[in-house]
This record gives sequence, structure tokens and C-alpha cells, in this order.
Amino acid sequence: MITYKQMKKTLFIHIGWHKTATSLIQLYLDEHRERLKEFDVCYPVIDDRPNPGLIKHSYLYLSIINKLKMSHLQEDLKVCDFDELFELSVKEITDSGCRYAIISEEGLSQATRGIPKLMGRYRDYFDDIKIVAYVRRQDYFFESLYGQFVKQKPDRSKLYLHDYRQLDRVRKRADYELILDWWAEEFGKENILVAPFEPRTIVPDPVAYFFKLAGLPLSIVDNLPLELKEAHISPPREVTEYFRHMNLNNNGYFVDVLAEYLMKSGAVTTNTKYFGRSDREKILQEYDSSNKAVARKYLHKDDGVLFEESIIDFPNCPETWEGLKPLDLLDYALPISGKMAVEIAVLRYENSNLKTNYSKLKNENLELRNENRRLANIKKTIYHFLQRRFRIILNKFARDQG
Repeated sequence: MITYKQMKKTLFIHIGWHKTATSLIQLYLDEHRERLKEFDVCYPVIDDRPNPGLIKHSYLYLSIINKLKMSHLQEDLKVCDFDELFELSVKEITDSGCRYAIISEEGLSQATRGIPKLMGRYRDYFDDIKIVAYVRRQDYFFESLYGQFVKQKPDRSKLYLHDYRQLDRVRKRADYELILDWWAEEFGKENILVAPFEPRTIVPDPVAYFFKLAGLPLSIVDNLPLELKEAHISPPREVTEYFRHMNLNNNGYFVDVLAEYLMKSGAVTTNTKYFGRSDREKILQEYDSSNKAVARKYLHKDDGVLFEESIIDFPNCPETWEGLKPLDLLDYALPISGKMAVEIAVLRYENSNLKTNYSKLKNENLELRNENRRLANIKKTIYHFLQRRFRIILNKFARDQG
């Protein structure tokens, strides 16, 4: 139980969504964590491990997953109890002395009613709590989210996009009205701050727009400039499909290394788009009522238009992409694998040479050490010889004088 004085402050809970520049915002907040306190903003660590190293509040989110026993999401990690982390977060924010605090984790936008209920405990310690949410048009959201969850542990989806999108938890995740209404029940509709993630608004500068949406001084961004312009880049669909087939065969791999190599390998790739126009229209029709409700409830737009960007045709995707069949994947993968095999052979050869050179240097070093010992022994012998001769001379000189 928290016994110290309750706060009179404002808390911003940034819930994502995924693939709306959340990592870029979190990188900015983490990079300027200490300097932000000068502007009365606390971005707490909320992690009791010795070296947390996280840019967002994943540890808090994982503790929520475990507390709610969300079996399909539970991590095989020893995570601190939610109650303990909650108290840690309140104490950390209190001790900072800052008027504003920000908690950021896109996992909080999971379609689970228990998440906002648990986060509702913060109401007892803050005067004002605002929920900040960027939402992305559902067709783009599914394409981008799919690319992430194919390559991201522990999920590493084996399903193709069409089947992945049909999962109940995935379909609900794009129902923005459903999830925002849960948060509104806990914190009040007037405290839900929503913005559509579109090129005309957020995309050019998502960090500055975040501060603007939250009502925080934009002078903070002016004084603490953003160095990065993008964080996680979605790989081309062929690369994602390559990962998916590796998942089907239960192959472990280093995503960052392999993705970077594939994207620089010269293999034929198109872009990150999967859906043709007709399927985009079907997806948006499915979420039409939800999107209109969000626009009217939270953006106060009588016309019910949430996303103003029109559907366009992508030259490389006139029809919904069906992925790569095994033989097509082989045609795609063989040139890459061949190049990788050549590079591996070269690296092994260079490594062998390094080992040989190291062995030679080791032997030469051993010879030098032996030579140094021999010289040291000679030096010692000469020293003792001269010392004895000097004593003989001194004794002879003393006798002659006597």
C-alpha cells in the first residue's frame, strides 16, 4: 500500500497503436529522459532490474499480461508483480517533482478490457489523466502489423496475412471504437486524445504532434531536438515472406542481421503493400461504423470521417498479393543464399587466416618471452660477476693501503 503523499499532477498514458511511430516517440523520450525533467516532464523507468535498457514501459505491460493471465500473450519471463511495479511507478514520478508524467507502451492498446481497468488505479494519484492514441487506417495497419509480428519474438507468426487478419484478437485490435470506449469508461470520454496517423498530420513529425496533442509545450521539442526521423522500418513483403517460411520450419534467426542483409542483397523486392483496392475497400467497410463513431465521439467531427486519405492503387499490387509459394520462394531465396554462402566462405577463410596469424604471433610471442628470459638471466649473471669482481678489487685496494 502506498503511504506517501498523493500527487496532484497530470499523467499521459500513450497506448499506441502499433505502427504509428510509437518507437520513435519512445526513443525521443528515453534519449531526453533527464533533460525532460527540466521542463517539468517525467518519463519514468518503471523497472526494478539493475540494467533495464528499455525505451518504453514493456515491463509494466508484461506484468499486466501476467496479472490478467492472458495466456496467448504471456511471456516466459520473470516479471515483477504488477502491484509492486505500480507502486514503483507512482513513487518514481512523485520523487521526480515533475508536474507531468508520461507512460508509453503500445501493448496497452490490446483488445483486453482488463488493461484499462488495471491502469485505472492511477486515478487515485493524479488530478488529471489523458489517454493519447494514434490510430492508423486499418488496411495499412494490418499490413504493417503483420510484418512486425512475423519477425518479432515470441510471436513469429507462421500464418499468411489473410489468415493472420482473421484471428479474433487481431480483428478486435483494429476496432478502435471498442478499445477507446473501454479507456473512456475508466477515464472519461473527454480525456481520450485521438489523432489519425496520416501524412497530412502526424507522419511528418510524430514527436512534435504528440506534444501538441497532449497539450505539452512545443518549446520542449524546440530545445530538445529530434535526431532520428524514423525507427522501425517495415521490410518489403518478400523479406517478410522469407521470414514466415523460416518460421514454418521452426528456424531460429537473428532478425535484424538477416533483414538488413536481405534488404541490401540485391534480390528483387517490391514494397510493403499486400492488399489490392477491392480488399482495402472491404476492410474499411468492415470498420466503417467503428471509425465513424471514433470521429464523432473523440474528434467531434459531425461528418464521421476519421481517415481523410483516399484509397489509391499501388502499381506493384493491383490485386491482393498471395505470398510466395515454396518454388517461388526457392527462386527468390537461392540467389540470396548463394551470395550468403560465398560471403560466409570468405569470412571463414579470413577467420582461418586470422587464426593462423594468431597462432604464429602466439609462437613468436612465446619465443620473445623465452629470449627475454635468456637475456634476463645473462644480465643477472653479468651483474653478479661484476659485483664479485668489484668486491675483489675493493678488498685488494684496502690491503694495499693497509
